[in-house]
Amino acid sequence: MDWVSAGLALVCLAVVALHLARLAVHATAFGDIPGGPVGEVSHATMALGMAAMFSPLGDPLPAPVWTVAFVLCGAWFAAVALRTRSFDGDAGHHVVGSAAMLFMLLSGHDHTAVDATADAAHAGHHGAAGGGVGAVSLVAILLAGYFAWHALRCSDRLRVGGHDAPSADAASPGTAAVAQRTGVLRSTGTAALAHVVMAVAMTVMLLTMV
Repeated sequence: MDWVSAGLALVCLAVVALHLARLAVHATAFGDIPGGPVGEVSHATMALGMAAMFSPLGDPLPAPVWTVAFVLCGAWFAAVALRTRSFDGDAGHHVVGSAAMLFMLLSGHDHTAVDATADAAHAGHHGAAGGGVGAVSLVAILLAGYFAWHALRCSDRLRVGGHDAPSADAASPGTAAVAQRTGVLRSTGTAALAHVVMAVAMTVMLLTMV
């Protein structure tokens, strides 16, 4: 089932491209993006890491590089959450997402668990006794539940914010067209769609570890 892993990797790469486009829009004169540039970089990094895990071609980057990246992301947003005393917003989600990526990296997880050989991976994740649920599986279940809930939450935002792209009063038709396109990229509906896709991908990957 390498085609499944390849398809999921391509979807994650599309999410990377979307977040990079949103980051580029942030640098233009058409206004800021919700969440700020650091949030977009974090989302893009997570999507790229997921693409590398799903890729049947293997991860081109060594695990320590990803570990440093997600430790930095987690630490940054943990500091933001502590400063704002709010863990139920975007900062808290970034912390959980970074922790989930580190969990999968430290568990040695990759696209092979999505393939038909997942039974062999199960043997490594469960205890030697073969009965009950191992610690890795338990954590994977809890994290998968969180990302499934996050996908549902973002789907609600998608319905509510799918048409909130602002219309700009531009000096020329060309500028107005650019403003309209950047408005779509900056909309909460576009962000929610990317979050739903990534939450589903994370849920799939985590459930293969159970």
